[in-house]
Formats: sequence, structure tokens, C-alpha cells
Amino acid sequence: MNIFFSILLSPVLANDFLDMSLEELINLEVTSAAKTPTPLLKTPGAIHVITKEDIRRSGANSIPELLKMVPGMNVAQLDSNRWAISARGFNGEFANKLLVMIDGRSVYTPVFSGVYWDVQDLVLAEIERIEVIRGPGASLWGSNAVNGIINIMTRSAETTLGSQVSAWAGTGATGGLSVMQGSEIGSSSYLRLTAKGFTRGVNQLNGRDTDDDMTMGRTGFRWDYIGSDFTGKTTGSFYQGQEGANFDQVSYKGDYHDRFNDDIDMKGGHLLSSWSNQFSEKSSLSFQVYFDYTQRKGAFYDEKLQVLDVEFQHNYEPGPGHKFTWGGNLRAYFDDLTAHANVFMDPEDDQYTQFSLFVQDDYPLLKDLTLTLGTKVEHNDFTGWEFQPNARLLWEISQKISLWGAVSRAVRTPSRLDSNGGIVLALYPPGHELNPTPNAEIPLAIPIIVTFQGNDEFESEVVTAYELGLRSLVSDHASIDIALFWNNYKKLRTGSNLPPNIVFEGDLPVAIDQVSFANNELEGETYGIEASMEYQMTDDWKLIGAYSYMEMKFDFGGQLEEFLNSFYANHQASIQSRLNLSHNVEADIWVTYTDEIEVQNQPELWDLTLRLGWQPSPTWQLELVGHNLLHDHKKQLDSEIISMVSSEIERGVFLRLTCQF
Repeated sequence: MNIFFSILLSPVLANDFLDMSLEELINLEVTSAAKTPTPLLKTPGAIHVITKEDIRRSGANSIPELLKMVPGMNVAQLDSNRWAISARGFNGEFANKLLVMIDGRSVYTPVFSGVYWDVQDLVLAEIERIEVIRGPGASLWGSNAVNGIINIMTRSAETTLGSQVSAWAGTGATGGLSVMQGSEIGSSSYLRLTAKGFTRGVNQLNGRDTDDDMTMGRTGFRWDYIGSDFTGKTTGSFYQGQEGANFDQVSYKGDYHDRFNDDIDMKGGHLLSSWSNQFSEKSSLSFQVYFDYTQRKGAFYDEKLQVLDVEFQHNYEPGPGHKFTWGGNLRAYFDDLTAHANVFMDPEDDQYTQFSLFVQDDYPLLKDLTLTLGTKVEHNDFTGWEFQPNARLLWEISQKISLWGAVSRAVRTPSRLDSNGGIVLALYPPGHELNPTPNAEIPLAIPIIVTFQGNDEFESEVVTAYELGLRSLVSDHASIDIALFWNNYKKLRTGSNLPPNIVFEGDLPVAIDQVSFANNELEGETYGIEASMEYQMTDDWKLIGAYSYMEMKFDFGGQLEEFLNSFYANHQASIQSRLNLSHNVEADIWVTYTDEIEVQNQPELWDLTLRLGWQPSPTWQLELVGHNLLHDHKKQLDSEIISMVSSEIERGVFLRLTCQF
């Protein structure tokens, strides 16, 4: 194990988290739930906020690692770069029921209705907070916000003035360099420039290196204009990199597996501009436009995707406590997909659009009782019109206790893969319980290759969610947040087997090509509870806990259908201890637990992260962090696609020095 050293130059490291009282934390303003700033205590939804101090004290080096502290989130690392992330079940590398945004820009790809987590990377010090909603948010944010929303919000350039430089190196050839420069360029104008380059080392599988390393570079900027009534921001980024990945090109020859390592080349960028005008104390109008470009080249397919998005929003307050919000959105996609082995797409390039209007009314029925009604009407080129309403009720029992309930409907629109693509899902060799050969029709023992084939009549998946929650500042030292949910799913993706096609070589049958044709015949329900608690033991010691329980009730049509939809753990837990040993020494412990995942025979997983921080001066800090400390190397999850091979994630240790100038 190579011990690595890091040098990180960043802003002054004030202890914002411990300086803020729990009352201030529970009244933090959030925007993702209502699209307008609302105190957390007055938000009728299951929302968790990861603050910039949470980020600093976590010891995390990437955005996915941070999400492990959120109750109800399913987070698993597949190799050095690939992640499986979802909310309230249905996890997998290609999880498709979670909407992810960065500063209001969707990074959800319509190719497979998911997120490329390997390229969602920022300088962590530039993140203001991450708002995580569990449960539907489609009435405001639109389709695909089915089981949750992650909104990553960067800091205003005004708050990051000065120069920052970061450099690190570590176990497994991990290392990198980042630069961040913030400047005031006028009386109301601020600019931040960022650049970052890094490498990630390899993991292991069956005692051998997996060559799943990564090299990535990115640049970015944010410009803020802050006027008395007129404000705006413009952001942009460009990234380029290469990562190693392990594949299994299944076939009917040899031992049926051709396992190999190949590089995925990726690059992309975005340009976003958002502006808001405050007409009066009761009325404001905002407008946003962005362009996003993604390009990936890998063993199974090459992808180019361009997205153009325009939206507006009007906020109006007709009376005290009464808020009326409405707006619209137009989004256009342009893709070009070249399929290789184990994947096909027809047509290979396509253009499609979606447009929508939404309205939401927050009306005070009584002084302490607020009713929220809203809906989004959306049209897409795959399924036509979709309606996604929601009703919420908030009861402010006191200034420290709120109770809320919600009923929501959301849809996941078809991806390109669902409609006109295909991918190899599984291989059943001779002797497998799902392989009936040899038999009377086929006297030889031959493999079965199962291929998913899209259907241009595939409909949107639908969820109706019922939620109930309590949020309370129990005392000056403790706060709790509890959410109960019951989700009813209809029209979920599954497949019906077409008549098998026997593959011949000469006169001999050598394989069965079994096509699973996409349909919407799966139904079922999930239910559970999520809870988080913060307890300020002393002025210098805080405990943060999270727990979630979830159960699925589905009548699956077979083992493959169950396997593809059941990546979840019944029980998950997280506990963090954040202790200031002295005025300049911090000691943090983070323990996580994930219950077994039965369909993968994946045993329960305990993990430990330790962080020791020393701040000898107000401008720099030294940190020693260890992660995955309970295992030398451990597989966390397999991909749901047989062609994608996971690694065993190794233990790591790093040293980080943080300064400002």
C-alpha cells in the first residue's frame, strides 16, 4: 500500500457546522422542494441537506460518497469510477428513477434513463450544498423525478474570493491537482475560475488488478451578477478523460465468456445562464437556458448527446403566506449512438423534444396549516402527454415541530434503449436451472443468451406515492426527521419472451437466442421508513445518525425479472461522530451499514471512514483520512448487466493539506 500525500489550498476553514445551532440548521432555506426558498422546517417533503461543512468533515473525495449519509439512498461502488445510486430501491448501475441536477441543469441521460456518475465531478469546495429529496418531485421538475431528486448547488462566486490550489496523491496511484480563483470584477459582478485534474488507481478482482484506473481533467467558471432587483449567474465547464473498465462479451463459443479490459474515452461540457428579476416584494420572474454536450467511446457503444433546455418561472404572492408559482420548459435532445458488441440501437441517431407547463399553489388554510396543490403537464415524443399532480399538507404544530403529508404521481418516460434499442442481459450455460437443454427438441446441451429488445410502444412507468413525515427540533441539542412512505408502481419495465431462435453452425445447434421484448406488465409496491437525527453532545462534539428500512412486494414473473428490479437492502444505517479535540484539531468517525442484497447473494456490509484534521493556522489545514477500512478489498455490488464487470473496492488512506492565499 502506497501512502499518499496531498496539498490542498482552499478557503479559510471556519467551523461553520459546529458554529451553527441546530435551530439554524433546521431552518436552512432549501429550494428543490418548492422551486422557491423555503425553510427546511416548513418544507412538506422528505428532504435532506448536505451542507458544505458536511462535505468538509466527511472525508469524501467524490459526490457519490457524500450521498451515503442520506437516509433512504442506495449507494454502491462498482469499481474505481462506476457507481450504482438510487433512492428507495431499484438500484443498479443503470438506475432510472432518480433525477440529478447541478445548479438546475439536468444530468439525467435519455439513452438509458440514468446518470453517468463517473463524470459528475466538481471541486468539492465549490459546492454550497446538496439537496436530496426522497419521493416524487415530478409536479415541479417533470418526468423521471420518480423516487427522488438530487440537486447539487454550487457557491456564488462572491463567497469564494481568493486563490486556491489543491494537489494530492495516494494509495493505488491516486493523485491530482486543482486550482480555484475567485475575483470581484465590478461593484456587482464576481467571477470564479476552476481547473482540476486527477487520477484514480486500480482495484482487484479474484486477486488480480482490474485496470479500472481513471485520468480526468476539467475546467469551469461561474460568473455572478448581484443587483438590487436583477440577479443572474452564468456557468460553464469542459472535461476530458479516460477510464479503464472490465467487460464480458458473452457468446456461444468456448467457455461462453470473453472477459477483457478496455478504455472508455469521454469528454463533454456545458454552458448555462440563469437570470431573475424581482419586480416587487410579491412578484419575480426567472429565466434559464443551458446547452450540454456529452461524448463517450467504449467497447460496446459510442455516444454523442447534445441537450438544449429553456425554461422560465414566475413567483407571485397574492397574500400573506400564499405563494403561487408557475412556469414552462422546452428541452431538445440530439443523439448519435454507434452500437458495437452486445448492444444495438435503431435508428443510431435521433432527435426528440419535450415541453411542459407547471403550476403550484401554496395556500394557508389556517395560520399554521398550509395546503399545496400542483401539477406538471408534459409532452414527450415517446408517449405523448403526461400528467403529474401532487397534493401536500403542512401543519406547523409549533415553531419547532412540523408534520406533513403528501400524495404524488410521477412517471419515468421511456429511454432510447426502452424504445428502439437492445442489450444482452444474461447467459445461462448448460446445467443452469433456467436452461432446459438438452430436451426432446434440442438433444444437445447448449447455452441460452437472453437479449432485451426495446419496444416503440413502451409506455411510461407510473408511481403513486403516499408519504407522511415529522420534522422537529426536540431541544436545543437534538433534532429528528422521520418519513414514512408507501409507493404503488404500475407499468414497470419488464419483458415477454418471444419464440426462441436457435443458432446453428452448419447442421448443429450451438445456442438459443432468447429475446425478451420490452413491455409494461410489472406492478407492485414498496414501503418503508427513513429517519435522521442530530445530537449536539457538547459545544465541540456532534453525533449524526441515519436509518432506513424498506420492503418490496412484487409478483415477479421469473428469476431474471426479480434480479433486475431487486437491488436494495432492507436495512441501512449511518452514524457520524464529529469531535473538535481542541481549537485546531478535529477527529471524525463515520460508520455505515448495508443489509444483505439477497438476489445477488451479497452479504451485509459494514464500512468505516476515519478523518483526523489539524489546523495550525486560520489559512491551512492538514487532514489524514482512511476509507473502506474494515476490508482489504470487498465487492459492493454487481452490475445488473452481465457485460459490465464489477471490482472489489480496496481500502484507502490519504493525507490532505488545505490552505488559502
